[in-house]
Amino acid sequence: MLPQQQLITRVRALAERDARLNALMMYGSFTRGEGDAYSDIEFLLFFEDAAFDQVAPRAWIEQVAPVLLDYTNEHGIVEVIFDNLVRGEFHFHRVSDMPMAESWRGVVTFPTLESTLLVDKTGHFAAYLAPLIGPPPERATPAALETLARHFANLWLFGHNVQRRGEHARALEMLNGVHRALLHLARAVEGQTANWLTPSKGLEQDLGADSYARFRACTAPLDPAALSRAYAESWLWGRELLDRVEAQYGIGLPGAVLERLSGLAGALST
Repeated sequence: MLPQQQLITRVRALAERDARLNALMMYGSFTRGEGDAYSDIEFLLFFEDAAFDQVAPRAWIEQVAPVLLDYTNEHGIVEVIFDNLVRGEFHFHRVSDMPMAESWRGVVTFPTLESTLLVDKTGHFAAYLAPLIGPPPERATPAALETLARHFANLWLFGHNVQRRGEHARALEMLNGVHRALLHLARAVEGQTANWLTPSKGLEQDLGADSYARFRACTAPLDPAALSRAYAESWLWGRELLDRVEAQYGIGLPGAVLERLSGLAGALST
């Protein structure tokens, strides 16, 4: 059994014993049967409203296993590193927060209720999760692709301008956003949308060898010349992907935008 699976078992047992806790939900790779020795473990915990202020997050988590590090991130999620170097994410909520699950519709799904809802003492939370059980939603919709195409062009120009200004570190940071848009376009074209929410996940298996090589050419270290080449390659591949999106889905960018940005990319290559 993987260390992560042992920790999941302990979290579930602790949740079942804690009279203050109403429901325990797990998300992430282990709900999809994809967890491995490098995966995180991730949970939402719902405590009775009257008892919520009695719960000390680190003390609760330390009942599962010794904690090397913990902090609350900007989203209010408690991030931990256990003594076996497994990472964990714990969302501590009140029962009255359960309706938040309604906002997840159309964004996330789970293969089965049993894989995600580990504890539900009153059966209350199951009603919120039931609409989320099933195959992933369609990602490459016309509306999504239209926004994506425009987003890619806008991000590329933003990064290009920053690079030309001489802010190379910032341009490198922005290149990550360009890459994310590129990978969404590539996944739409190749019909590989399972990892849409994290488009770099499993890329080595999901994309064809040619597409992977094209993506590699779009990467760069913090070097002005390398960044210029990466932005030029990103636009060149992105333009080809946009053409394929238009051919497959009938969605494209205005010709004037393509012409002007292609001119900028061409200048980077000279």
